[in-house]
Amino acid sequence: MASFQLRFSGTGGQGMMLIGDLMAHYYGLKKDKQIVLLKSYGPEARGGACRSELIVDDHQCYPAITSPDFLLCMSKQSYDLYTKDINESTIILIDEELVSEVDDKHNSIYKIPLTNIAKEKTGKTICANIVALGAITKILNLDHDVMLEVLKEKLPSKILDINLFAFEEGFKYLEN
Repeated sequence: MASFQLRFSGTGGQGMMLIGDLMAHYYGLKKDKQIVLLKSYGPEARGGACRSELIVDDHQCYPAITSPDFLLCMSKQSYDLYTKDINESTIILIDEELVSEVDDKHNSIYKIPLTNIAKEKTGKTICANIVALGAITKILNLDHDVMLEVLKEKLPSKILDINLFAFEEGFKYLEN
């Protein structure tokens, strides 16, 4: 596997750090890859732009993303900040209701109402990050069952069922 670089961006409080942790667990512990996980918050812990970045490789990784192969944008602010170093092959997933205007030059962009799916299906917008994780699993053709194992191992039992449901909703959204 050549180095694969992922960036998960949004606003503080949307769970981008959790997605980074879950994906790092998936690749590092379940798929036995070398990983580097970086996290960055804006000056405000909640409400400011934030991101987590994951580099995955079979060998030792350079500890900084040069150009992401995959990018999640859960807010317009994060889209504006974190798309500057993308290239034409970057796969982009956006929350289409929170990122309304996107550059037409993107070759591979998925526009999904992540927050709306979370609200309608679970009653909780806070599950939007796990809806996104389900969509990411489908888009990147990750092992569905292994990702479920990761969720079961890493999430507290009191929120597990709702998040498993949110994950499945994001995963199956792309089947329609």
